[in-house]
Amino acid sequence: MPVHPHDIIAVIDVGSNSVRLLVARALSHTAFEVIDEARYSARLGAGQAGGNLTPEGIDRGLRALAIMTQLAESYAPARLLAVGTEALRRAPNADEFLERVRERTGVRIRVLSGFEEAHAGYIGVINSTTLTDGYLLDLGGGSLELMTIAGRQLREVQSVPLGAIYSRETYFHSDPPAPREIRALRKAVRRSFVPVAGAPPVLFGTGGAIRNLARIVRIRRRYPLGRLHGLELARKEVRRLARELSAVPTEARRRIPGVGSNRADLLHAAAIVIDEVMDILGADALTVSGQGLREGLAWQAIRGEAPILPDVRSASLAGLALANGVDVTSAEPTVSAAASLFDAARPLHGLGDADRQLLLDAARLAGIGMHIDYYNRDRHAEYLVHSGDLHGYSHREVVLLAALVRWADSGTPDLSPYRAIIQPDDTRRAAVLASLLGLARAIRRRSPSPIHDVHAVLEGTALRLQLRAAAPIDAELYELENRRRRFEAILRCRLLVEHVPGS
Repeated sequence: MPVHPHDIIAVIDVGSNSVRLLVARALSHTAFEVIDEARYSARLGAGQAGGNLTPEGIDRGLRALAIMTQLAESYAPARLLAVGTEALRRAPNADEFLERVRERTGVRIRVLSGFEEAHAGYIGVINSTTLTDGYLLDLGGGSLELMTIAGRQLREVQSVPLGAIYSRETYFHSDPPAPREIRALRKAVRRSFVPVAGAPPVLFGTGGAIRNLARIVRIRRRYPLGRLHGLELARKEVRRLARELSAVPTEARRRIPGVGSNRADLLHAAAIVIDEVMDILGADALTVSGQGLREGLAWQAIRGEAPILPDVRSASLAGLALANGVDVTSAEPTVSAAASLFDAARPLHGLGDADRQLLLDAARLAGIGMHIDYYNRDRHAEYLVHSGDLHGYSHREVVLLAALVRWADSGTPDLSPYRAIIQPDDTRRAAVLASLLGLARAIRRRSPSPIHDVHAVLEGTALRLQLRAAAPIDAELYELENRRRRFEAILRCRLLVEHVPGS
């Protein structure tokens, strides 16, 4: 049964460590918005050394499934998907658990193979990041999947039972672990993976433990953005965390700022595994993905046989706009005007094609704060860019986009809170692009716009704007006059505006 726009999808992920729920509303064939999430630390795979799920694990799992099912069904979803992973793959008594879940909740859990789990996680990551060639690490409670990506396609999957729970229970018998136990875990990881010939040492990662490590790093850096998605963890930071977390017992680990209380007994094992994988691959950094298995299953439900988005950025822009009451196609006249201005003024500003694309993307998003509060629309637009589901951009690009939508109409972009993210020339870059976007928005002050054609040409030290319109354009000329001084001060160029009558 196909999923249509406005349909709701619920995904329940029954993992070895936790049971998670994602509830999403389809916005289009290329976008969805998350409307609810929940997590229950069921530890279904705890104590599974002999293979069977323990009675305590089964009881925790049943309670978690009852909670998640009740939450999911409260949204009357068009599709409810429930999947199981490593703990259920390897448990001889998994069928008993699945039957008890069905009797108690009515939900049938589909146990994914290692490849199916990896493929769904790959879809979630590839549809939300810039990953093109390299590796994807998906670390759960039970298993670890290392995927090789080439040309955005999944080429190879290596799956081993070295998730956080199983690594700790198999190799660590003291708290904190003894040096020989840590060496044994590192050797197990090294025996499990071989780098793929020709694959670049680019590494992305997904999973709760990876996000928890990113949260610790963000706190320590005093990082100015609240986003974990897209955050880069340097190899030295991961190694430092692996050493620090494994040097202290669980209760001391729990007191470290950023450590999740329900991960304090596992996080050191996860950090060691990640550190060793980075060493094997020669990766200098790991880029965090906030999306994975559950989002990948949602994409499969929405897009069917073609779950991979052809263009992550454009789909993400349209999705963020739709989620905030804006149709990006209505912004295309402004986008066109911004492109004309940028191209004509290129000899003055000297910016490149990547900057041009940021300007056009900002033109598409500039109205997203309107539905929250007209009078503070620019600040709300900035917040939505910082905090919304905007994918396919680096954190630096997110900062610049947010600055453009915030300062398009007036003022000078203030990037001082983001010194840890931006490049030295970005303050000037943001000022130039914001001034161009402000002129484009002035030209398209009314919708539908009476201006049929925008022609911009550089004449020595002056930029001449010829605006063709059959109707009077006093409103547009007034807005341009208000923004002329800022443009001239930043570009050191006179602005000449001419109304050319005609259709």
